[in-house]
Amino acid sequence: MEPLLPDDGKEKLEQLAIDLVKKSSRLYGKIHPLTRRAISEFLRPMNSYYSNLIEGHDTHPIDIERALKNDYSANKAKRELQLEAIAHINLLRKIANEIPAVRQDFSPFSTSFIKSLHKRFYDHLPEDFRDVISKEGKIKKVVPGEFRLEEVQVGRHIGPAHQALPTFMERFEQFYDPRHSRNRSQIKRIISIAASHHRLAWIHPFLDGNGRVVRLFSDACFIQEELDASGLWSISRGLARKNDEYKSRLANADMQRYNDYDGRGNLSNKMLLEFCRFFLEVAIDQIDYMYDILDIDNMLERISAFIELMTFKHRLRPEAEYILRDVFLQGRITKSHAMRITNLSDKTLKLLVESLEEMGLLKAIKEGIHMTYHVSYPVKYSPLLFPGIYPSGKEAEMYSQF
Repeated sequence: MEPLLPDDGKEKLEQLAIDLVKKSSRLYGKIHPLTRRAISEFLRPMNSYYSNLIEGHDTHPIDIERALKNDYSANKAKRELQLEAIAHINLLRKIANEIPAVRQDFSPFSTSFIKSLHKRFYDHLPEDFRDVISKEGKIKKVVPGEFRLEEVQVGRHIGPAHQALPTFMERFEQFYDPRHSRNRSQIKRIISIAASHHRLAWIHPFLDGNGRVVRLFSDACFIQEELDASGLWSISRGLARKNDEYKSRLANADMQRYNDYDGRGNLSNKMLLEFCRFFLEVAIDQIDYMYDILDIDNMLERISAFIELMTFKHRLRPEAEYILRDVFLQGRITKSHAMRITNLSDKTLKLLVESLEEMGLLKAIKEGIHMTYHVSYPVKYSPLLFPGIYPSGKEAEMYSQF
């Protein structure tokens, strides 16, 4: 699988990596930390939606939100897709919480971590999801967290022999280890995230579930490098929106080298270089998109338009706008602050807050002797508050349920 890192004579990848660092840092500082945390939680279903969509599993965002509230469909197929989405969401939340605590001694490239991703994902999937049909038509069982004991072919690519997987994974782990002296440069490590995304997919270590594990692995790499802006953007959304190109470039990077001018490894340096460029450009595009979405002036305008619609539908009072504006800007506000900006009585404010809580737009929390109102965003209202997060067809269906 050499080269494990492309030779980029024109240093285009380095410039992309530098841009990614700058833009992720800018996105991270865009909004209040409490608002950032709430939006990160709001985006987890989106990440799950797109990662599973790449695999051909189209779970409606509203069904994912219902599953988060333990409201599962009576339809078996739909319920299983809901369980798959929840497994992905919960696992991403766990690794986002775990990695910062062990960052100095942790490598997302370790075999043990990659196996744990697969195991923790499959342990919470329906039993039917462990069945894989072989080319011969036989049913094979996926063992969570264990390397495959079968030979596999994906498109034109034939994966390494299963007996060789430990050797390939050992080389993968050692070469990309961020703690190694050869990887002291963060720019090099960022390029490695792109290259390793392909190389792990090329190894195809598991009988099934490799695609989702590879994307969760890339998420972990971005978290490890503190480039995920605390979860404010998703590589899966970008890859899903360019799904055909993503899969085409993955396949191209499987190719053997063309000639003596195409690197010194077994695989094509040129094709790996093109995949890395594509991957980093997608990441930067998603960061730029979220930066624009979270622009304060634009966000406040969308909140105003949303409240105008909800007022027209007799769902909310106009004063709700002042509350939603301030909790977006400040992350949380006190009850006394809410009374001051709305000029409402205690009883009327209580009714308004209850309506906002019921709609999932606010969380009322008692902190000491004070009642505070915290920012919250439900998936249901994303087409108005965060337009473009989901595909237009899905957003149209969500809008019709307002």
